[in-house]
Amino acid sequence: RDEVYNKDSTDKGMAEIIISKQRNGPTGTIKLTFLGQYTKFENHTAQTYTGSFG
Repeated sequence: RDEVYNKDSTDKGMAEIIISKQRNGPTGTIKLTFLGQYTKFENHTAQTYTGSFG
């Protein structure tokens, strides 16, 4: 979590898990959302919406 080391980070609540070795699956980087009040990680969802309501 970048915000732990950089207090002015723009990625507050974000964490990256790097999977570099896995027996029967893909490797790569996964973004997660950290919920500090529950000490919990959840799947990251982008909070963007480009459409309009109504």
